[in-house]
Amino acid sequence: MVTIESIIIGIVFILIQLYALTIVERSPIGEQKLLSLSGGVAIAYVFIYILPTLHKKQEEFGGSLALDTELYFLGLLGLLVYFSVYSFAQTKAASHLTELTVYMVQVSFFMVYSFIISYVVFSTDVKRVESLFYGLAISLHFIGWSYHLGKKHHRLHKNRGRYMLAGATFLGSIMGVFGPSSGLLIESMIAFSSGAMLFNVISKELPFEKHAHLPTFLISSLVYAATMISLKAFFDW
Repeated sequence: MVTIESIIIGIVFILIQLYALTIVERSPIGEQKLLSLSGGVAIAYVFIYILPTLHKKQEEFGGSLALDTELYFLGLLGLLVYFSVYSFAQTKAASHLTELTVYMVQVSFFMVYSFIISYVVFSTDVKRVESLFYGLAISLHFIGWSYHLGKKHHRLHKNRGRYMLAGATFLGSIMGVFGPSSGLLIESMIAFSSGAMLFNVISKELPFEKHAHLPTFLISSLVYAATMISLKAFFDW
């Protein structure tokens, strides 16, 4: 069902994919603080929402297969896939390829990532304050990784990649609204994206010492986590 909240979130997601570099570079609070804010909220979101959600989905899955950890394995697979994507760009083999080829490999995997996350966000049955609150976390997460992806390949990202990511985000949002919201496929998407998000947040969005604004990172992480816990308890999310 299309709601005002989902329309707003979808537009924000697409605009972020198109203008993440500009948003960070022209941020009134500065690049350092904005990326620290993004990382702080994202890591709180992972531990307070993503990991508990993955655990809940595994319990609902009921251990119908042999190991009772199938969704956790898919989460691990998501982490390993995106670790491999980042590592590929640093390999000796990649150094013999053109910048366009290396970038297209990376952006293709992140198109899949954007599609899955957008689909999951829009297919889940969250409304009003809850959807806006979770949408905020994903928006900041998109700013963080899209900025890091585009910064190294600025020209390619500006001329081509950002439109590809925006298109994947739009498609995921539309299919999430009108597609199925439950079932093994959706649970698998949640599990895979959880592992990928965990890697992306920890490896790329936790700010390095020289780029970090520690107070912003710590305060944003603790405030978002405390607010999420309080709202979940109050509204029984």
